[in-house]
Formats: sequence, structure tokens, C-alpha cells
Amino acid sequence: MTRSTTPTSSSLPAGATARNGVASALDSIGFTRAQFGVLMLILAGEFFDTLEQNSVGAMATNIKATLQIGDLQLTTINTATVLGGLVGRFLAGWLADKYGRRFSLGLNLLVYTLGGLLSALSFNYDMLLVSRFIVGIGVGGEFMIGIAMLSEMVATRYRGGLIATINVGAGGIGNFISYGLFLLLLGPLAVPLGGDHAVWRWTFVILALPALFVVLYRRRLPETPRWLLSKGRIDEANRSLAILASNTLRPPADAKSPVTLTQADLPPIALHSSPAAVFHRSVLRRTIAIGVASWMAFGAQVTLNFLMPTLLVERGYTVSQSLLYTMIMNIGSLLGCTAAALLANRVGRRAMVTTAGILGCLTALAFAAFGNDTGAILLLGALFQFFTMLTNTTLAAWTAEVYPTAIRASGASIVNGIGNIAGAVMPFLAIALYGNFAFAGVFGLAAVMYAILVVASRFAPEARGRSLEDVNENALVSDHT
Repeated sequence: MTRSTTPTSSSLPAGATARNGVASALDSIGFTRAQFGVLMLILAGEFFDTLEQNSVGAMATNIKATLQIGDLQLTTINTATVLGGLVGRFLAGWLADKYGRRFSLGLNLLVYTLGGLLSALSFNYDMLLVSRFIVGIGVGGEFMIGIAMLSEMVATRYRGGLIATINVGAGGIGNFISYGLFLLLLGPLAVPLGGDHAVWRWTFVILALPALFVVLYRRRLPETPRWLLSKGRIDEANRSLAILASNTLRPPADAKSPVTLTQADLPPIALHSSPAAVFHRSVLRRTIAIGVASWMAFGAQVTLNFLMPTLLVERGYTVSQSLLYTMIMNIGSLLGCTAAALLANRVGRRAMVTTAGILGCLTALAFAAFGNDTGAILLLGALFQFFTMLTNTTLAAWTAEVYPTAIRASGASIVNGIGNIAGAVMPFLAIALYGNFAFAGVFGLAAVMYAILVVASRFAPEARGRSLEDVNENALVSDHT
């Protein structure tokens, strides 16, 4: 197939449209055991990524004492991880669009594991800084590629809920369990693991090694039929559909797709397969809208998850208390992700993000005004985390739905990477505000960010209940014919 740099109606006859056979096939098979296996393999990687992202913030006191560094250097370590994530997102998105979702997803986890082991061996601040940058590269590509992959492999009516389920496991259960795990490792197990100056190193090892098993099992993943079809590989797309329609990721060779794809199912060519196409005028409004929303939503989440244990310690709580309280607050994260998964197939993306964003803004203002004692901190912190994860989970699903297959991974990764930049920048501003205004400054900043998010979300297309082709290829081509 010849690719063009501008939207066209592809090689189909004038006035014709593709049959959308891939959407029909996926809609007809419902949700199979093979698709459940895909979900679990993607979810496993996302879970370890969440543990890794929270690790430095949880072990801040130990790392600062061992390496003789302060809050500014610790925040710089977080920034290195976030900047690595930015590089990882862009690289993984390009690789996923060019060589396939499966290839990119496997590579991400290997890079993450290497970086985690180097973190454990870091003998000074500079080495830890470099190792966290490498971790960021692996973590950065993992999240949105996994979501983009799943979005292309499931029925339209289940897509939003299943994508949200990834964040239930990663952002919800992952955030909650991570602080429980760190509380265990840095508390009762600290002495058996070598004391305060060694336990953080063993923690990095414990987080990295299980990910290797996920890498091995991910070899079972099929490539997505939509990506294969976008490359004109019709026979392979039919084989992928046959796998997804079965009850195992290793079906017999004669397994059949419920719908046989043909040349008529090739999607209209909406955009050239290139990261630069994410900023093409036909999708620029989407990129700006979701990009601004991502900056605000993910910037606030990363800032608060990273700084909360440190802020609590600096307010007089012990390390164990700060980790316990942060874990309790993250019950709200778990409930927020779960609510997003349950509502995704019933409530539109725009309505969900708008409502959760407004309520998140109001909760942040309440925290800024009343978050002075332990009870208020726990209650308002958990409530804010609820609305944070309700917003971010819905936004993550939405991001994977608003770009054509040819640039879906690049688009989702770049837009999510904008939020990644916010995660690198906003903690510095939050620390400065905390120094002058305590919790009121940090949560006041979060309230402003959520207000901007609500406005930005009004300009992205609704995707609930619509096939990916109807939201993207078909709509974009019809706009230019």
C-alpha cells in the first residue's frame, strides 16, 4: 500500500468505505480467554512499573542518608526518571507503529529491568541518576503501548472498561500494594536486608527480577489485527483474530477467524505513519486538547505521589507513619480506578473527565484549607486520590482512542509524554510552594491544574460506543473528501 503524508481516501473506489471487518470480528467474539490472557500479560508489566515509579519517593529518607543528598537532589532523581520516561514514550511509540505493538512492549520491560538492577548497584548519586533515567525509558513506553495494544484487540463495547482495568491493577492495586510493600521492606525486613543503608538496594532488586518472567511469558502475545491490517498483512491479521477468538494464546494452526478479512477491510489512509503526523492539522485539535489535559492530570498525580511521603516526614511523621498514611490515602486510588472501569462503558469520556476534574479541583481546595491534622489529611488525601485516578484512568483510555492505527502508539505516547514532562517540572514548583504555604500551596496548585484540565477536555472527540475506525480513519477521511 502506498502511504501519503496527507489524508486521502486510500485505494478504495471513489465514495467507498472499508467494511470495518476487524471491528465486526472483534465485536462478534465478545471477550475470550485469549483476550483475558493478553490483558493479564499487559497488566503484569504495568503493575511492576507502578511499584518502580513509587520506589524512590518511598525510600527517600534511606537514599538521602546513604548518598548524603538533599531534597533538591532527590527531586532531580525523580526528574531523571520522568525525563527517561519521556524518551521511552517517544521511542516506544515510534517502534510500536513501525515494528508492531508486541515488539515494543517486550523491549520496554527489558530496559526497565536493566535500569532497576543498576539502581541497586549505584555507589553514588550520579550512578543512581543515570540508572533512574534508564528505568524511566523502560517505564515510559510500557503504559501507553500496553493500552494502545489492548484497545486494538477487544470489542468496542468492552474497550473502555478493559483499558480502565489496566489502571485498576497498575494505578489502583499497584499504588496501594507498593506502599504496603515498602512499609514491610523498610520496616520489619530492613534489618534482615542489611539495615537502612542496604535495604533500598535490595528493594530495587526485588522489584526488577520478577519482571523478567513477564518478559518471557509475553512472547505468547499475538500482534494486534488492526496494526497488521494497517500494514496490508491480511493473512497475519486473520491469524491474529483466530487467536483472539480462541480460548488460548496457543490455538491450533487451523483455528479460524470469525470474520475473514479481505482487501476490502484495509482501512482508509488517514495519515502517514510518522510521529510528526500527530501534529498534522487533521488531528492537531485532539493533540492539543488531550495534551493539555495530560499535563494537568498526570503532572498532579506524579507530583503528589512522589512528594507525599517526604512532605509527611517533614511535618513530623516518622518514615513508617508516612508510608502507612500514603498507603491508606491510596485506597482512594484503587476505588477511583475501579469506578472508572465500571463506568467506562456507560458514561462518555468527556463527561467523566469533566465531572471528576471538577470534583478533584474542589477536593484539592478543601485539602489546602483544612488538611492540617492526621484525620483530615487521610480523608481528604484519599478523596483526592479517588478523583485523580478516576480522571487519569478515563483520560488514558481516551488517549488511545483518538488517533488512527498508523499513528496510535506514537500519538498516545507523545500526548501522554506531555504529562510526563509535567511530572518532571511540577515537583520543583510544588516544593517551592510547600516551603511558603505548606499543604495549602501544593494542593492549591493541584486545584488550578484540574480547573484547566476540565476546560481542555471539552475539545476532544467522544469515543465511547464507537469503533476506533469510526472515531479516526473514517471520520478523518470524510472530513477531507
